[in-house]
Amino acid sequence: MLQDDVITFITNLYIYLLGEKKHISGLLIKKHTGNLQQQGDFSFPNTVKSWQEFLNCDLLQNDLKVSLLQCIKKDLTNLIETSQNWDIPIVKATELNERIHLHIDRFKAVQVCFHNASVNDEFVLRRLGETTNVINLDPSCEETSCVTYLRLKILLKVVQNLYLLNVYPEATDIIVTWKSRTNKLTNKTVFCGTVLNAKTGSKENAITANEYISIRQNELTLIAKHKYGVRVSTEAKWKDFIASLGESAVAFELLQTKCTSPVKIEFDASGGSSKGAAFILYNCARLETILRTFNEKVNEGVYPQLPPLGETNLSLLADEDEWNLIFNYIMGLPSLLKNSVEIDKEKCEFRPHLICNFLSSMVKILSQYYRRVRILTEPRKHLLPVMFARIHLIIILNNTLKKCLRILNIKSVAQMYRIFILFSRSLIFLLQ
Repeated sequence: MLQDDVITFITNLYIYLLGEKKHISGLLIKKHTGNLQQQGDFSFPNTVKSWQEFLNCDLLQNDLKVSLLQCIKKDLTNLIETSQNWDIPIVKATELNERIHLHIDRFKAVQVCFHNASVNDEFVLRRLGETTNVINLDPSCEETSCVTYLRLKILLKVVQNLYLLNVYPEATDIIVTWKSRTNKLTNKTVFCGTVLNAKTGSKENAITANEYISIRQNELTLIAKHKYGVRVSTEAKWKDFIASLGESAVAFELLQTKCTSPVKIEFDASGGSSKGAAFILYNCARLETILRTFNEKVNEGVYPQLPPLGETNLSLLADEDEWNLIFNYIMGLPSLLKNSVEIDKEKCEFRPHLICNFLSSMVKILSQYYRRVRILTEPRKHLLPVMFARIHLIIILNNTLKKCLRILNIKSVAQMYRIFILFSRSLIFLLQ
């Protein structure tokens, strides 16, 4: 199972407030995603009315006017003290507009989540290396060259990956189909929406899947050549790069809309629809380049060896963008993967579009951080501890990106890194 530090913290908080471990759906305890320095990392309502269905009736004493903490005879000081026994303790708690806002210990959180990120890496790689026979394509969906069938095939593999990661019992039988009604005797189906032409609003039948991929490949080449004056190479490496990038752009474009909904595609090559996937992959290349350059300088004797994680001062990761990346994207990944699948007696939903949104949001913060903060500094003694902490951060962020892309089955991402490095100067023009 994935180690989920966010869920662990929320569970500890529920136990403190209610006296027992409870699974409560909804946002009674809210994880914040922005403005963390001011509003804290988590918050919960301090009103009895919000919690009354979970509280002992004897505690209420027919008085809903008291606060939650008064009702359970606890206070903020006691909450902070109790949390010191948690893996991630609370360092500050304030009340604002009848909500308790919690600031967690960032240093402890970084230590815990960096360690668990490594554990989760191993789990994801192991699970994705396995196979499952319970996710299958609806045999009544005949193979064609249409773009909707391409979306169906792409979705099938991603559904298999998400199923494996969430460790559902093999007894489940799931069919991926584009038909609203299937003849297969199963109540577990994943519906794949039609691909529409954005201009006509109708299902796209004229353009084939291969033509669609070619359009995206040409789009990237034309942007580089005409808009930014990049000399487009005829070398095989450049062609392989554009081919792989185009295929990845298509996969991302078809997955970023909720899979049960129709997806509207701008097939006009001037639409610039490929930038989303390209920008994500370019940021992967940025991180790979940083790590490659660091290792080269270590081999040259410019930098000392990177110390182990346990010997690195992670408290030096004090920048707000660093905390945003850690809290929302490293700590937040396990919850994202869990929320991307929901299978029970009534539901069978897979939500790869959430991973696409996660990646798009992550690389915006990452790009902002990259432009503002110099990762590789001069090899001065007083600068090395901060650089080492940031290199560990870059390693984990890089692994986070690669895990998500692997789940989305973005083709040959690992093989593209070397090509990205060779052509990263040209690629940056495509993304500006």
